[in-house]
Amino acid sequence: MKKDPTLKTQATAIFIGNIAGTFLQFLIPAVMVRLISQEDFGVYRQFGLVAGTFVLLLNMGYKSSLFYFFPTTDFVGRQKIIQQTEFLFIVNLLIFYVIFYFFGDSILIYLNFKEFIEVKFFLALFVTLTLLSFFLETVFILEKNLRWNKFFLPITKFVRFIVLTLVILAVPGFKGPIYALALFAVFKFSYFVYYMFPYFKKLYKINFKLLKKQLVYSLPFGFALTINLVSTTFDKFFINKYITAEEFAIYSISFLSIPILGQFFKSIHNVVVPEIAIAMTNNNIKTATNLWKKTVEKTSSVTIPAVFLFWVMANEIITILYTIQYVEAVQYYRIFVVMFLISMFSHEIVLRGANKTKYIMYSNIIGAIVTITIGLIIIPKYQLFGAVITALIGRVIPMMISLNFERRIMKLHVYNWVNWKKIFTNILITSMIAIPIFFLKDYITNLYLRTFIAGSLFVILLVPLQIRFNLFIFKEQLFQVLKFIKLAK
Repeated sequence: MKKDPTLKTQATAIFIGNIAGTFLQFLIPAVMVRLISQEDFGVYRQFGLVAGTFVLLLNMGYKSSLFYFFPTTDFVGRQKIIQQTEFLFIVNLLIFYVIFYFFGDSILIYLNFKEFIEVKFFLALFVTLTLLSFFLETVFILEKNLRWNKFFLPITKFVRFIVLTLVILAVPGFKGPIYALALFAVFKFSYFVYYMFPYFKKLYKINFKLLKKQLVYSLPFGFALTINLVSTTFDKFFINKYITAEEFAIYSISFLSIPILGQFFKSIHNVVVPEIAIAMTNNNIKTATNLWKKTVEKTSSVTIPAVFLFWVMANEIITILYTIQYVEAVQYYRIFVVMFLISMFSHEIVLRGANKTKYIMYSNIIGAIVTITIGLIIIPKYQLFGAVITALIGRVIPMMISLNFERRIMKLHVYNWVNWKKIFTNILITSMIAIPIFFLKDYITNLYLRTFIAGSLFVILLVPLQIRFNLFIFKEQLFQVLKFIKLAK
């Protein structure tokens, strides 16, 4: 009998796929800013904001319920839960169609997205097909399909890159990228139908008992996601009333994130949450706590150096990726990137695994109230600076509150919550390297040479120190590479 892959193997497979996918994800806008005007790029980003928000609102947390119900049932049970999830998506879409048909133009005009009235069919098409295929990658993870965990994301990003490039070259103006996104959604949904056919080969009647359980799990989490969405997108929707499409293009670059890091979190969390769910179902809080602590140890080991490096090299990174035309985004990016120092504590994974999603809802309600209140005051006065501060607050406050709920569930005190010694050691050794590089790097005038030397020096100096203080989590991979090099000689 074939053994299931270990957590580490699963996370590694997902991470490998996400690395390749992330590279292409950053390649797409880097190419687009060189093919279309800053105004058209800003409209493209606005379309992504509106369409992405609609998809997340209509999801209502139903996808996340698969992580809880899928691992603990047989294939028939999995068929039922997947079919019912798709049924819930369809119900939400029908409501969306009615609202969008009667009020779509008014909503878009009110939000200052009146350009999208011309392409609202493609907006609705993108939202529909993206939502219906929304949980495909989740199924790969839950099936422990290592091959597709590695290759699906890079393949889809590559297809998206090709479609966007070809359509932009064929259709000038802001409509080109929008048509391309709709076409890409058709391709992805087509594969979803092909891959998921076994789960729909035999259709089952709605199991209202199971549906009730799914809704009880999903709706608090879905409402929490909705409130969190309000917190995390309020700044973008509100600032749009005060700025042009060109300025929105610059502001959107502030959320460049850190390449690979978000995917690194996702690859670990998607594997750990089902295991925490099993532990909490068996009332094994100690196992769940150990899983969370190991997760934080891994995420903090990578996050702290990544934040320091990208803060120091923000000017070079944005200039190389997006050209000097977008360099104004550096000042906003350096503010926002601090958020990752909180997200490295893997908030919400224990609450999701313990089926305590109502606490996520509470966290996000408080966060939304604070975010909107502060945003209404500072965005009109400080505009882009006010918006990015609002965005930071909208993410950090719900994280902190959720983490406190999780600490109580795991019955931990602040002093033994995480390994603070390791975290502060990591911050100390990283800052000792990053600060001198920040002040000395500008002596190298060539942009690409400066970026290469500064980045390489940071890594070369940091890795031995992380190994020395037992902070480096990729020891096995590093030793395998060194062994391969030695054999090659």
